[in-house]
Amino acid sequence: MNDAIRWQPHPGPQTDFCSRWEFEVLYGGSAGGGKTDCIVAEALRDVGNGDYRGILLRRTFPESEEIIDRCESLYPFLGGEYVNKFWHFPSGAKIKVGSMQREKDKYAYRGKTYHYIGFDETSMFSPTQYLYLFSRCRSTNPNIKPRIRGGTNPGGEGHQFLKDRFQIGIIPPGQTIFDARTGLSRVFIPAKLKDNPTLALNDPHYVNRLMALPELERMRLMDGLWDAFEGQAIPELNIDVHAMERHGMKPGDIPKEWPRYRSFDWGYATPFSVGWWAADMDGRLYRYREWYGQKEEDERNAGLRMAATEVAREIRRIERDANEKVLPGPADPDIWNPRWQGFSGKKFGVVGGSVAEDMAAEGIHFLQADNDRILGRQQVHKRLELDERGDPQIMVSVECKDFWRTMPLLREYQGNPEDIESKHVEDHVYSEVRYMCMFKPAKPKSREPNTFNTFQHERKKLIKARQLSVRRGISLTDAYGRIR
Repeated sequence: MNDAIRWQPHPGPQTDFCSRWEFEVLYGGSAGGGKTDCIVAEALRDVGNGDYRGILLRRTFPESEEIIDRCESLYPFLGGEYVNKFWHFPSGAKIKVGSMQREKDKYAYRGKTYHYIGFDETSMFSPTQYLYLFSRCRSTNPNIKPRIRGGTNPGGEGHQFLKDRFQIGIIPPGQTIFDARTGLSRVFIPAKLKDNPTLALNDPHYVNRLMALPELERMRLMDGLWDAFEGQAIPELNIDVHAMERHGMKPGDIPKEWPRYRSFDWGYATPFSVGWWAADMDGRLYRYREWYGQKEEDERNAGLRMAATEVAREIRRIERDANEKVLPGPADPDIWNPRWQGFSGKKFGVVGGSVAEDMAAEGIHFLQADNDRILGRQQVHKRLELDERGDPQIMVSVECKDFWRTMPLLREYQGNPEDIESKHVEDHVYSEVRYMCMFKPAKPKSREPNTFNTFQHERKKLIKARQLSVRRGISLTDAYGRIR
């Protein structure tokens, strides 16, 4: 490469990302798309101005070593010198390499001014960390335009926040979004491995290593799918009512003879979740209605702050208007805890009835749920498995929007992969579903005689291969080779 041009974006998405005018631009998707290079290079746009200040961020400082390496391949050719986490340029401009490992680390940037903020692996930051840095992005020099740029793969703590914020999968990529409250502009540019031919030239076997990954990881890192990400706890959910392997069902009447139940996860400052279920004669569960107590659609994980009696009255109204007889189902065991009066963390007296008592006074009764998190998760997965007829043991109406919004986004808890991450995530619907699955555990499958290499075994294998071929868009031969 000519020394006068140390780096330039490849035609396509890289060039599109580097030429966008919006205040906030996210470049995201598959691995190897050249996202970090773009973030690092874009920080140089105003280094000829001595007033310019930029910052490049990773969640932890050890992770920022990759950014430092990329900078060292480019910044010294513009006179940059790295000293104590800062790149200094001849004009007086500076670019800092920073991190925010803990939530409170964002306050280390209080009072700072940055014209350019570049987030690398943006989804690893919490939504509050990401938004707090907006207060640091400002300019007193009319010749320097404030900008925020991010690059990311799907997954991580900020996955759903970014997906919602940039309406990924809802509007066409590259379409500008104007924030209704602030008027600020933002846009999402998808990244694909094929958009970075330099990587294929320098490491022609990289794509082969991605192909060797498990299917879910391969979809995420090669195709940049935002519905599949690392650590996804319940990847098998499929809302498509026409798919061969599906858990979604069209809204419709449930036969009157089927018993109906309600399940409940309590929340006041955070959302509560009520689910209405029917059970058929084979024990299959049907979630046909839900009520999710969320404050506003743009305020995720914020509860309605409704009193228990108000929640109970609304549940009663819904069931009365539907002319339904609903049996008591499982609820969060914490709703039976008495309300204590206390000071400085010390309890010294009961001051009122429990949530369960308040709701029972309104005619809404529940049973204490089995709150075993590990066994509960196993029961959820058993319900999602397909039986010998190819049907799951749980079906959910497509109108249960918050079920379909929150359940696929659950992550495994890093401290114990057998459990679900519950901190800073919307696990309220999941908890309520888990209660119901423990309340009505799936029946164990009957042991079938060994039919390996028989006609029946090969027939079932072919049926599964056809389903996999349609679902994944692969050849029947390839699909058949994956079925065991």
